Amino acid sequence: MDNEILINNTIKQHNDKLIVYGDNQIVLIEDLNNDAANLPMRIDMVIGILCLKGNATCNINGNTITINAGDMLVQHPNAIFSNSRHSDDIEFRGICLSRDYVKQLATMPRNIWDIILHIEESPIVHLQEAEMHIFLQYYNLLKAKLLSKPGINHKEIINSLTQAVICEIQDVFVPHMETDQLKYTSSNMLFSRFLELLSSSAPREREVSYYANHLFVSPKYLSAVCKEISGKTASEIISSYTVKEITRLLKMNTMSIKEIAYCLNFSSISFFGKYVRKHLGMSPKHYREYLIRNDN
Repeated sequence: MDNEILINNTIKQHNDKLIVYGDNQIVLIEDLNNDAANLPMRIDMVIGILCLKGNATCNINGNTITINAGDMLVQHPNAIFSNSRHSDDIEFRGICLSRDYVKQLATMPRNIWDIILHIEESPIVHLQEAEMHIFLQYYNLLKAKLLSKPGINHKEIINSLTQAVICEIQDVFVPHMETDQLKYTSSNMLFSRFLELLSSSAPREREVSYYANHLFVSPKYLSAVCKEISGKTASEIISSYTVKEITRLLKMNTMSIKEIAYCLNFSSISFFGKYVRKHLGMSPKHYREYLIRNDN
């Protein structure tokens, strides 16, 4: 997408107004730049945003999300933000962590990707005043250390503080999750790794065998584990992710149908059209018209 900017480009282009700190692992955001906010922005990082004051509305992956004072918004990697609007008194704190950095630090009993699965459906949780206070304490200390002159144990301190932030975010979201998701079994580990691989595949691979091969299991076993944990087969989960991506790209209306088919690794426009009609009930053109009409 020509007008889609990545988080790294955003750091370079809007550092004075958008980013208070940014490297390849951690980005801290405390302000909104209206010029940047109007552009579709794909952020390949885990994102946590706490709204302290005011409110904001934006489109995230094709869905309209509103965040109010006291709300925490969390999004998994590759989320696309666009059409942001906010009140004049908006105040927030945002932390973005790279996928690899989260995997490096998230060695807790509960796998971070289980939480990300829940976040797909419910990305916002309202924090109590005490929870907000604790998060801000960690945020301010992390910010101060990131901006300070590095000492001998600088890296270790940053890693510990960041891990503490991840744990705090987990503690906020875990009570809202189904308890079955929290069981740390080999099946849940495999399911989480499958979701992680699925979320990072670009363009989206649609064959179960692709994921099974990367996870060193048979397609039949992977599908059985997915069915046991989620109630859906691996193929159904892959289709769900693919349909979400198709819907998002059609709704954004910045790519032609041919470009979308190519981007998502469909062998032909004809096959893409059949896939869309099967899962969405109409042609890509008509579904795009439907999305645009109902978005206005």
